[in-house]
Amino acid sequence: MTTNRASFSWLTFLATFSMGAVDAYTYIAHNETFASAQTGNLVVFAVKFARGGFGQAWVCLPIWFGFALGCFVAQAALSWLNNKRDLRQRYLWLMSIVVVTLLITALGQKWFSELVLIFILGWLSGYELTSFREVKNTTVNNGIMTGNTKNMMVALYHWLVEHDQVSRSKCLWLLATLATFVVGASLSAMICMKMSSDIIMWAVLVLNAAGLLTIYLTSRFRNSAQ
Repeated sequence: MTTNRASFSWLTFLATFSMGAVDAYTYIAHNETFASAQTGNLVVFAVKFARGGFGQAWVCLPIWFGFALGCFVAQAALSWLNNKRDLRQRYLWLMSIVVVTLLITALGQKWFSELVLIFILGWLSGYELTSFREVKNTTVNNGIMTGNTKNMMVALYHWLVEHDQVSRSKCLWLLATLATFVVGASLSAMICMKMSSDIIMWAVLVLNAAGLLTIYLTSRFRNSAQ
């Protein structure tokens, strides 16, 4: 019984939904910053700088540094896991780090300073963006919809004009990724505005913990069946 990357495509959708939720949360609850959308985060930095100088704009920098560090750490983890673990074990380790980070964030959101909290969420976004990038045979960005939109429309052209069925699949998966991100962001925004922003971190934690548990249980089932 073999396991391929396509079997874990649902993790990319889970990460996409989570990043949409976290981006809406940081924008509404934490000074209009973006955890994963660093293009938007840098635009906000520039606007804040123009309005109030560096003293007002620098709140956007910790999340950017966190994001950059998260990408670096994730690539280091991927390089290590590629040599030492099978595919299922690899995703078990990767998701464990996500869940531990979310647990720390959820528990500490009342106690951490805003800059520490958004640094951690930036780190998480960079880590997830680097770790979970594939849906079937399509490479997607789970937190950066600009690239996804461009790639979707290029694939749409090749599908409609050149009748390329591979591009058809790519276009539809990218569309599904975009929709998942928007749904995550919309639900998060509604909860933040109508209930409490603190709920978001706990909800995202529960979803990702369920994903981790799913990987663990299927791994145990596979081992017992062999």
